[in-house]
Amino acid sequence: MEFPCGKKLSNNASQRTPKVFILLALTLIILGIIPLHYTSKWYSATNLANHESEKSSTYHIEDMEIKIMDDETCDISIGEWIPNPDGPYYTNTTCWAIHEHQNCMKYGRPDTDFLKWRWKPKECELPIFNPFQFLDMMRNKSLAFVGDSVGRNQMQSLICLLSRAVYPIDDSISPDENFKRWKYVDYNFTLATYWSPFLVKMKEADADGPTKTGLFNLYLDEADDKWLSQIEEFDYVIFNGGHWFTRCSVYYENNQLVGCR
Repeated sequence: MEFPCGKKLSNNASQRTPKVFILLALTLIILGIIPLHYTSKWYSATNLANHESEKSSTYHIEDMEIKIMDDETCDISIGEWIPNPDGPYYTNTTCWAIHEHQNCMKYGRPDTDFLKWRWKPKECELPIFNPFQFLDMMRNKSLAFVGDSVGRNQMQSLICLLSRAVYPIDDSISPDENFKRWKYVDYNFTLATYWSPFLVKMKEADADGPTKTGLFNLYLDEADDKWLSQIEEFDYVIFNGGHWFTRCSVYYENNQLVGCR
């Protein structure tokens, strides 16, 4: 694997990293549903059971199959956000994946209009997400989100979208809340998140740091092994990053200091 700058990843990354598909359509749908920039703590299996009865039944979408026209071309990255009076498709009361600290209304948000937007591509319509069709397409497959809290929130939102069909079970192999894995048993579909805000290998040199946000040593030619060592087993991977890139950091290549920010 190579980054845009042309730097190759170590740890035999080119042999261990699978073919990565960036699911732009899925990402746009997710970004249009949930507010971003939150950290999260995942609920326990007990909380999953407690919220099973709260699944929303407002939308009956089993028969709403998304049609894909072979002769239709559309760049979904070009468009605009437009009001969506039918939204939202889930709330904090219908989906356990929205945690208490993310309940904007509880903590003073006076309206819900910020939830009622959707992405409209310029040249086509983006259909309503169909969880049944998505799960059927992802049967016997796996999907991982790698990056910072934005990617984690994308996974969080996807779980909420799929909750209109079924809830997953916690299938995590680590007790670390930053590395969660969920399984949709009926579809043999695995969903996972890997916390790696810089995507490359990092060490926190100073937790306080000059700007009180930490000081990090970044090894630009080495991928973060926390995701690299496990990512080969996934069929699809969505990478995200950026929010942490402006933090005070010291850059290394070949274990040699090359710069700082």
